[in-house]
Amino acid sequence: MPKISEEVIKEVLQKTDIVDIISEKVSLSKKGKSYFGLCPFHNEKTPSFSVEPERKIYTCFSCGEKGNAITFKQKTENLTFVEAVEDLAIKANIDLDFGTYKRENPHKKYFEINRDAENLYKLYLSSTKQGIIAKQYLVDRGIKDDVINAFNIGLSPTEFDVLYKTLTEKGILVSDLHDLGLVKQSKTKSFYDLFRERIIFPILDERGNTVGFSGRSYLQTDKDSPKYINSPQTVVFTKSRVVYNLSNAINEIKKNNRVVLFEGYMDVIAAYRANIKESVASMGTSLTTEQVKIMKKYTSNVTICYDGDSAGIEATTRAIKLFERENMQVKIVLLPDNLDPDDYLSKYSAEKLNSFINEKWMDKIEFSYIQNNMGIDHAKMIDIERFKKTIFDLIKNTSNTIIERYIKRLATDISVSVESVRQDFNQYTRKNIHVAGDRFKRAIPIDSKYLFAERRLLCYFLSDIKYVLKFNAEFGEIFYINSMTRDIKHLIEDTHYKNLEDNKNSDISEDELVNILNEEQLHFYNTKVKNKMIMLFDKEYEDLIGTIQDYLNFLIQTELEEKIRAAETATEKIELAKYRDTNFKEAKHGQR
Repeated sequence: MPKISEEVIKEVLQKTDIVDIISEKVSLSKKGKSYFGLCPFHNEKTPSFSVEPERKIYTCFSCGEKGNAITFKQKTENLTFVEAVEDLAIKANIDLDFGTYKRENPHKKYFEINRDAENLYKLYLSSTKQGIIAKQYLVDRGIKDDVINAFNIGLSPTEFDVLYKTLTEKGILVSDLHDLGLVKQSKTKSFYDLFRERIIFPILDERGNTVGFSGRSYLQTDKDSPKYINSPQTVVFTKSRVVYNLSNAINEIKKNNRVVLFEGYMDVIAAYRANIKESVASMGTSLTTEQVKIMKKYTSNVTICYDGDSAGIEATTRAIKLFERENMQVKIVLLPDNLDPDDYLSKYSAEKLNSFINEKWMDKIEFSYIQNNMGIDHAKMIDIERFKKTIFDLIKNTSNTIIERYIKRLATDISVSVESVRQDFNQYTRKNIHVAGDRFKRAIPIDSKYLFAERRLLCYFLSDIKYVLKFNAEFGEIFYINSMTRDIKHLIEDTHYKNLEDNKNSDISEDELVNILNEEQLHFYNTKVKNKMIMLFDKEYEDLIGTIQDYLNFLIQTELEEKIRAAETATEKIELAKYRDTNFKEAKHGQR
C-alpha cells in the first residue's frame, strides 16, 4: 500500500487553519501571536495549551503534548493517520483519492457478520407471525415503524438455532459466530443462538459499524428471565468503550452543541420520540472515562438524565466527576417521582418530556444540594453541620446571588435564622483561605493522627471497593482532610469501577495504581502511604473511621466554642455550652 507523500502532507498542513481545527475542541484566547486554552489531553484549571498559527503547531507546557493539526485530529477523534489527513484535506478542498492509502479494516468481516445478523433480526420482526406479536408490544409502548426503522430494531427467532443455521449456510464460519457472541456451544457440543425470542437493539460504534446487540424480553412468559441480555465482550465490542446511539446522534450533537446522556436504550428511544435526537446512553452501566472522552470529541456540553432513584443519583454523582475532569459543562435533569424517561413519556407526553429536559435542568450545586439533603437526619447536629459545610464548599466561589439563594434555602431546611447561616458561612469561608499547594488552610490545628488515618485508609480503598463505598456512605464523596489523599482516593475509586466494567476483579495492583498517578501523587504515595502497607483488618478499618469521625467532632466542637465566645447574651452562651457538653463530653479536642 503506497504512503501519502510528504508533498501532500505539507499541502494539507499549509492549507489548514490549525486555530480553527483546535477551536472545535478547545476554547482559545489570543495572547500576542499565539492562542492559549485549557489542554484537552489532561485536566487543568490554568491554561497551558498554546497554539502557534504561524508555525502550525500546538504545545502543552504542562503535560508535554505537542504536534500539528493531523496529530490533534488523530488524538482527539481516535482517527488513523490517513483518516485524519483525509478529513483535513476535505476541509481544505484538496481533491485527492484517499482510497489507495487506506488499509482494509481488520475487523471488516466481523462488522459484516453482525450486519447480516442485524438484517435477519429485522426481517424476522417484519415478516413473521411472532413478529406481529412483538410489533404490537412495541406499538403499545409508543414505538411505531418510524422509530423501529430509525433504530433498526429487530426480533430474534423463537427457535434455538435459526441464526446459526442461516449464517453458516451462507458460508460464515461458526468460529466467527462464536467469537462475536452470536452463538454458544452446549455441553453436547451443538451450537445454539444466544438471542432467542427477544426484541433486538443493534449496538453501533461511533462510525456506524454494528458491534453488538442487546435483547429485551417482551412476553409475559419471560417474567423470570433477565429483562436484557447483551453481547459479551468481543474483538469488536467492549461495553465500556461504546456509547449507544452516538453514530445516529453525532450530527444533532454538533448542531445543538450538547449531548443528552441516559442510562438505557429505551430512555434514548423515548427522548428521540420527544424530538431530543442528540441522545445517547452509557449502556446501562456505570459511565467510563473512555465513554466521556468519546462524547467530548463532539461537544463540551452534556445534560445527564439518569433515573431518580438512589442508584441513579449515585451514578449521576460519579458521572459529574468524570465529565468535570474532562472540563465539560454539566447539566442534570431529575425526572419527578423516580420516573425514567420512557415512563415519564407514557404518563405525560412527548412534548412534556421535551419541555422538562430542556427547561427544568439543574446545575451541579442544585443537584448536590438535593443529593446531600436527602441523606441527612435533621435531628442530628453532626449531620446538619456536615450538610452546611458541603454546601458552603460548593457555593463559596460563586456569585453573591447564588450564595444568598442557598443561605436562605439552608436556613429554611435546617430551621434556623438566615442571619445565623450567613454568619456561619462568613466564618467558614474566612477559615478556608486558598494557599499554594493545597485547596485551603484550616484555621484549626490538625493532629497528625487524623492525616495518618486518612492516608492509611487509602490502603483499604486499594484492597477492596467495599471500603470506598462504606466510607462514602459514612462521610460522603466530597469529604477530605488533605487534598492529595482525596485525589488519590478518587483515582482508586474510578479504577475499581473501570475494572468491574472490563469484567475483571475490582482489585487494584500496585503497578496499576502507579500508572495512573502523576509525579507528585506518586511521590506522596511512596513516602506517605506505601511504606505503611501491612496487614489489613476490618477492626483497624473501623478504628480509622472512628478517628475520622473524631476529626469531624473536633471541627464541630471548635466551631461551637467559637459561637459561645461570640454569643451576645448569657442565655445563648449557656444553651450552646449545654449542647456542647451533652454531645461532646466524650470527645474533648478530638480524643476518644
